[in-house]
Amino acid sequence: VNWSLRPASGAGTLRNITSTSVEFVAPANPPSSDEAVQITATAVADPSKTAVAQVTVDAIQVSASATDSVVTAGGSTTVTAQVLNDPANKGVTWSILPATGAGTLSNATANSVVYNAPASPPQDDVAVTITGTSVSDASKNAQASITFAAIAVNVSTNDNTTIAAGGTVNLTATTTGDPSNQGVTWSVSPSSGAGTLSNATNTTVTYHAPAAIPPSDLAVTVTATSIANPTKSGGLGITVAAVQVSLTPTSAIIPLNATQAYTPTVQFDPGNQGVHWAVQQNGVTCSPACGTVAPSNTASGTAATYTAPATVPADPAVTIVASSVADSTKSAASLITVTIGTVKLVPGKLDFQHVKIGFSRTLAITLTNTGATALKVNGIAAASGASGPYSETNNCGSSVPAGGQCGIQVTFKPTTTGTFNSNISISDDSLGSPQQVPITGIGLNRIRFEAALVKALMARPLVSVPRPRGRSPVGTRVLALVDSKREDPYLRTGARRELLVRFWYPAATAAGCRLAAYTSPRVWSYFSALSGVPLPQVSTNSCQDAGVAPGRHAIAVLTHGYTGTFTDYTFLAEDLASRGYVVGAVDHTYEATAVEFPDGRFAQSAFGSHLGHNLLSDETAVSFAVNTRLEDLSFFVDELQRLDEQRSGPFRGRLDTTRIALVGHSLGGLTTILALEAEPRFRAGVVLDGTIPPRMTHAIRTPVLLLNAGKGAWGADECRLWNHLTGARLAVNLPGAEHIAPSDAVWLARGAIKTGTMHPDTAIAAMRDFMAAFLDQHLRGRRYNALLQERSALYPAVGISAGHPAQCSSGGTPKTP
Repeated sequence: VNWSLRPASGAGTLRNITSTSVEFVAPANPPSSDEAVQITATAVADPSKTAVAQVTVDAIQVSASATDSVVTAGGSTTVTAQVLNDPANKGVTWSILPATGAGTLSNATANSVVYNAPASPPQDDVAVTITGTSVSDASKNAQASITFAAIAVNVSTNDNTTIAAGGTVNLTATTTGDPSNQGVTWSVSPSSGAGTLSNATNTTVTYHAPAAIPPSDLAVTVTATSIANPTKSGGLGITVAAVQVSLTPTSAIIPLNATQAYTPTVQFDPGNQGVHWAVQQNGVTCSPACGTVAPSNTASGTAATYTAPATVPADPAVTIVASSVADSTKSAASLITVTIGTVKLVPGKLDFQHVKIGFSRTLAITLTNTGATALKVNGIAAASGASGPYSETNNCGSSVPAGGQCGIQVTFKPTTTGTFNSNISISDDSLGSPQQVPITGIGLNRIRFEAALVKALMARPLVSVPRPRGRSPVGTRVLALVDSKREDPYLRTGARRELLVRFWYPAATAAGCRLAAYTSPRVWSYFSALSGVPLPQVSTNSCQDAGVAPGRHAIAVLTHGYTGTFTDYTFLAEDLASRGYVVGAVDHTYEATAVEFPDGRFAQSAFGSHLGHNLLSDETAVSFAVNTRLEDLSFFVDELQRLDEQRSGPFRGRLDTTRIALVGHSLGGLTTILALEAEPRFRAGVVLDGTIPPRMTHAIRTPVLLLNAGKGAWGADECRLWNHLTGARLAVNLPGAEHIAPSDAVWLARGAIKTGTMHPDTAIAAMRDFMAAFLDQHLRGRRYNALLQERSALYPAVGISAGHPAQCSSGGTPKTP
């Protein structure tokens, strides 16, 4: 061949030319921009035949980064520049903007400089830009952005922020950006009737709630104000809770002369005075004609016994009422239907509340034969079809012995939206047969933004993620990852699969903290538009791009609910990070409602969203989403190892990839179970009210925590899953809680998301503590924690099953309750 070069001049030269090879020599000076050079080989025998090789001569490239992105008054940080493709290796010159008042530069070299912040703090944060400009090509430069931070005050506590009358909370103020270290002054609002402060120092104070029990929850704010700059302050909200009373069971059908135990739970009663009992009809005491209750007073957690009358009253509907002794305006009631025969049914009605189309919920009824002879059971049936999408299983058999019990499990699985009312009908040889238990449920195709939820979201235009309970400050950052080995299954373009991951982690320091946004403003605005609700502005507890605390940290990987997003569990992620874990939440692109990548690309869900009206939840869609998630998670575990080894990365040497747990909610819970079957690098799993897999192939020996919301008696699916877990296992139940209670909805719409008998703050603390205790045990080797062994005094309403729960047989089927 013959050789030629294009462009013919200025683009380099050819040398050592032979008939089969040539050497290209780039110009001595780099081009102003990347230049494409073509080297053409032309056949000597036939000049019409050619081939072209393309070479790129790279222009100079400059990058710059600061060791610390936030600097306070009197502080300093080193800025480093890297210049590529500069054969002269001349480095950079340095400049600063603003040119005055924002600090100075010192110790400048060709590749580094020290930024020195002014000695006095600014009134507000100042954005400082340090520019490194190539000496060889002044048109090439790079900037490092630094925030010269104003004084900021943060108030925190390790105590519960929801307390009873007369309770106390110890608070600490952390002031950043104050070189004089003068600390704070303290105040409480409202200025009267909201309690008092004592033992005040310039960093700590003790809050004392009023001694009198408030008639309703009292919202109090304790504020710390900077002495150096009184315009800067921080506050912490405290709730002095009114007395709360709950009662179990909530309803019953009770035969003549039969008995039933009722247990009250009284919260925020500082004197532990318990309840007074009464039997009423239409608000008027009717005992003994409609039954009796004894004793007349019991403590919280101590049962009283109701005894039905000998004859059915004219009105068989009776109410047993437990009223707080400390505040008689606070009470709980249970509806009783007095009936003939010997069949007692508890509860006496079932309310499935809201269940999404394609999902199901199972509730249980306990049937007791109160007679002296066996009860013959002819049949038990749940209405279905046009009356409602209900099904029923039971272990009653053909008869129930005298004094014996059996269990009836009723499942609601809606296929369309609407309210479905029906009955469970029990046919037997007792008087009053067939007995009827009313059942009701609502089918949804989205999260319902009902009046209470809208009201809760709009009531507080500014909200804060609940304070973490651990000791470490929390850092956060977002990384975009590309799986170069896999095509994106949602696209038909051959594009590689891209994921956005948000990390939370223990920060090296809280100094100069710049609080991170809750999520992308564009994503948050999109959520608001979908839901039709103006969503509040959210303040987090995480420092944006803070350094990672030294040491190797155990890892919790988060996978969100169906069409959710990676920030849906920030209150759990920040808490785990404050306890020393690195949390990596994966946004499953094109399933998540919306993902905004750093370059501005905005990826919406292919399945719609729970926030909108167009959710696809058929089996094909869900199966496709789960299979893609499993591949996403396997890739992310690979990336964790790469990030730990990345020489200049933020997580270098900080990730203990031998200690990784997987945490998933709802469909993420199903994903967690399936991933534990297939991926041995996950050493523990936490399933937050997860969807149960329809089939399972292998026993799971990995430790698993099932944190369930509102589960009643277990059905066959729950028992099958439980028996499939052959390693360490623990089931924790938050009775009466909604399915979305383990998500940020529990505090974003405080009071509108049901948490059972627990105050939302108590439920939040319980979910955090149980998850952390379980992961501490199985990732960190902390073998004993009383919280995991027995019912906790802190969370008496929470049910715990360790080992083998009584409601499941060894074969995986429900047992008689």
